[in-house]
Amino acid sequence: MFFLRPAAFASIFIVCCLTTIAFGATLPHDEEEALKSIAKTLGKTNWNFEVDPCSRHSSWVEVEDLKDYDNNVTCDCSFSNNTTCHVVNIRLKAQNLSGTLPPELVRLPFLQEIDLSRNYLNGTIPPKWGSMQLVNISLLGNRLTGPIPKELANISTLTILVVEENQLSGTLPAELGHLPSIEKM
Repeated sequence: MFFLRPAAFASIFIVCCLTTIAFGATLPHDEEEALKSIAKTLGKTNWNFEVDPCSRHSSWVEVEDLKDYDNNVTCDCSFSNNTTCHVVNIRLKAQNLSGTLPPELVRLPFLQEIDLSRNYLNGTIPPKWGSMQLVNISLLGNRLTGPIPKELANISTLTILVVEENQLSGTLPAELGHLPSIEKM
């Protein structure tokens, strides 16, 4: 029979505990379900929900040398003593996505940045996004139509709003002129 010495057992126990602490933070189930719905709306088919979206697995974070390409879901895992993660950033640039903009983003309460630049997304910008606390919205180079919703003026944290190179129509809502933190529009 094989017996571990007390020092060896203690070392293995400590390593196991540290591994659990370091990698134990997970995304809440409702945010994972929101990501599934968002993927369906966008037409994003290669997210692997068999692994935690905050795991930095290659289906959630791809490092490419291409200038305009980005496939990145970023989480902040410092909540509840480092046991809970929340999605704070989604960048899906040049992904050939052909769906619509997901109103379901509102189900990610800690989301700060959404960059869906250079895709083939169509439809309108969801007015529901006006209830979020986003810092950056970039929708550059899609096929979006309709007006820019005046509800976006409710996002007091918004510093960047990029909607150029789309097929938007109508006048710019006057309410956007009252955004307190806007730096680039």
